[in-house]
Amino acid sequence: MEIGNLKSLSDLDLSANQLNGSIPHSIGNLSNLKVLHLYSNNFSGFVPMEIGNLKSLSDLDLSTNQLNGSIPPSIGNLSSLKMLYLANNNFSGFVPMEIGKLRSLLDLALYTNKLTGFIPHSIGNLSNLKVLYLFDNNLFGFIPMEIGNLKSLLNLSIYNNQFGGFIPSSIGNLINLEYLYLNNNNLSGFIPSSVGNLSNLKYLYLSHNNLSGSIPSSFVNLSKLTHLYLNSNHLSGSIPMTQVT
Repeated sequence: MEIGNLKSLSDLDLSANQLNGSIPHSIGNLSNLKVLHLYSNNFSGFVPMEIGNLKSLSDLDLSTNQLNGSIPPSIGNLSSLKMLYLANNNFSGFVPMEIGKLRSLLDLALYTNKLTGFIPHSIGNLSNLKVLYLFDNNLFGFIPMEIGNLKSLLNLSIYNNQFGGFIPSSIGNLINLEYLYLNNNNLSGFIPSSVGNLSNLKYLYLSHNNLSGSIPSSFVNLSKLTHLYLNSNHLSGSIPMTQVT
């Protein structure tokens, strides 16, 4: 059977099997496909460029395979995409800047790969994004200021990378954020006081970095916080306390 001949197909779920080999190029012929789940198999090789032909696709999950090579830039053509899961593979190279074209995206999971380079500035275009998982890669450089445009974000997890420089003050714009994991990087400088704007934050992990200065007094505003990890940095000064009136 040639999978590319099934042109009326809207949902294709082959997940959680022992399928192997490469993803066929003819998958790009399935122009009506809305859901493509190939996760938890043994697929290997590159993701074909033709994946970008699936303009009706809303849910793409290729996670937990043995896929390698770069994430194809043609993925930026998937303008209807809401869920993109490429986690637990062997992808290398950069996060393509074309990912910023996916303006309908709600979940972006690229964790546990071998990705390198910077987070593209175009990430700031994803104004509907709720979940951003980039942890367990080899990403480096600064966290872009444009991260502050993601005002729908609930979970930002970019730990276990090699990010350096300051935590951008724009992170304080993420007023819906509940989970912020920046631990196990090379971040330096002060913790921005704007973190105190994150009134919905429950988990804040900044441990195992090179942060210095004092704990911002604005932290007393984080009334929903249940987990705070600042260990293994170079912080100094006193623990902030609320004013007694």
